[in-house]
Amino acid sequence: DLHGAIAPQKAHFMNPHHPPQLAGWAAYYKYVQELKHEAEILNEGLLTLDGGNFFQGHPVGLVDGGKSIIEWMNLIRYDALVPGRYDLILGKDNLVELAELAEFPFLASNLNNTIAPIKPYTIQDIMGVKIGVLGIMQSNLMEHVLDQNLNGFNTTREITALEKWIPELKKDGAEVIIVLASTGVPWDREEVYEQFVDTVDIFNPYENSLNSLQLAYYSDGVDLIVSGGESKGYRKPWYDPKSHVYVFQNYGNGTEFGHIVLKIDRETHLFKGYETVVSGRTSQSLLMDDFDVDLDAYTLISDLNSRAVNLIYSVNRQIPLFNVKHHLPIQNFYTIPSIQKQDELEVITWNCEFFPKADEETILALAEAVYDLDADIIGFQEIRRRGWFDNLMSYLPDYGYLIAQQSSFMDNAIIYKRDRITLTGMKEPFAWDDYNFAGRPPLQGDFRYTFGNTEYDFTVMNIHMKCCDSGLLRRKRAARELHDYSLDLLDTGTKNLIILGDWNDDLRDEPGDHCFEPFLANPEFHFANVPLLNDDNNVSYPKEPYRSFLDHILVSREFLSPDSDYHVATLSVENWFGSFEQYEELISDHKPVMVSIPHP
Repeated sequence: DLHGAIAPQKAHFMNPHHPPQLAGWAAYYKYVQELKHEAEILNEGLLTLDGGNFFQGHPVGLVDGGKSIIEWMNLIRYDALVPGRYDLILGKDNLVELAELAEFPFLASNLNNTIAPIKPYTIQDIMGVKIGVLGIMQSNLMEHVLDQNLNGFNTTREITALEKWIPELKKDGAEVIIVLASTGVPWDREEVYEQFVDTVDIFNPYENSLNSLQLAYYSDGVDLIVSGGESKGYRKPWYDPKSHVYVFQNYGNGTEFGHIVLKIDRETHLFKGYETVVSGRTSQSLLMDDFDVDLDAYTLISDLNSRAVNLIYSVNRQIPLFNVKHHLPIQNFYTIPSIQKQDELEVITWNCEFFPKADEETILALAEAVYDLDADIIGFQEIRRRGWFDNLMSYLPDYGYLIAQQSSFMDNAIIYKRDRITLTGMKEPFAWDDYNFAGRPPLQGDFRYTFGNTEYDFTVMNIHMKCCDSGLLRRKRAARELHDYSLDLLDTGTKNLIILGDWNDDLRDEPGDHCFEPFLANPEFHFANVPLLNDDNNVSYPKEPYRSFLDHILVSREFLSPDSDYHVATLSVENWFGSFEQYEELISDHKPVMVSIPHP
């Protein structure tokens, strides 16, 4: 889960006040070269693997579709890579092109069709031992990847890949078998595994996708699993008591790498276990204090980083187009009022918790709500499975949309009315350093409103701040960065500005206990939903004991004066769906907030 982060960066996660410096991939390059030299002297072998999600998430990776990252992997001389779901962010054809550029194999044994440069497995002869590496991607790609990006690229169940290819590997001479999987070790792995084992008698692996823990349970005949797919790392591997398989997964985003020594009997060639290189942990953080860098590589990567940050947001860069292939009819289960007014711009912020909470039921209910409300712009947060977002938009042909390309999880999205609004630009500011934004850089859409005799430009930024008290410092820093960036926009001609989303702070909190200070202190901005704060019935998060206003719409004063006559509301979802509890089961634990802005 490198996510394109090969440049030097600050380790905010270690010390948020005084973050140490991470050296980046120039240090990893030097480390591997020295390791290869050492291995030759000690008569040992070296195997370098990647568990996917290797280029998306940072301008260096995204600006040229991952080609620069492949060049660095070629330079380091990787041995194999399994693609992750984010590696399809620019589509199947781009992934195939990267596989053709790579001087090492892309592996995926559970593809539903043959793609020439992607192989099921590879066998490496290392010091006379045949090491088989089997690639397995997650089987529910359609839930996580937009249909237009899959374009026929899809995967079958993980269990069928194991059953088919493990015997093939052994027949082909593999003596030690590693599964390289982008299926992900989940957060809270002990709890997740316990829940799985408790229900394993009724769990059908032929009908369900497997995470890396579940994959290990069924991996009889496998020695270890190297896992990607989640940026969560563990210092020690998971050991499955049934299959006796070890599962390794490091933290992602270029912050660390894993290094273990495999113990293989030189006579029998049997796998005997592993040893750590650093006492007590299988991974290492690339701290500048601990690692030397290759100076030429460091200069090249630093220059590449600077160019990428500038180029990816250049005026000549093509705006990504998001389309759906088919349109479906809206169902009419609920009575939901329209908020459309021809002489106003209706804007909604909507945290759709773990979208889609109830799969197809969520899609039907949310599509009907969006269609009936008939708002001009809606910013969604918490798109957990972006493939399902295609399904939602299939019911909404009157809307165009943009969805995050550089977030690590829980994507933001913006939809807009096609008949009156045109997308003129898309950016994700702070994608090069999004720690304070919790791996979810703001999604910025630049738009032109044209309807009748009315025409004007405006910009929407959709944010989802780090949650909970532990995130207060990060929210404050993110707000300061966002404030300064917004001032630059105003200074360079963007007068009509909206910043909406889940701020994860309440405007009623005491000073110092929220992140709003930079904006509250600047008369150029105001929160359009301030008039709601006097009525506790209007909270956007109504669950006890945490009733609060978390979802806010900030506007530039020039676009909407706080003294003007405008309409703002927390929408009464409980009336549409019969109760808040029913709404929460279908869509979210947050209520949508809207503001109607008169045309300038």
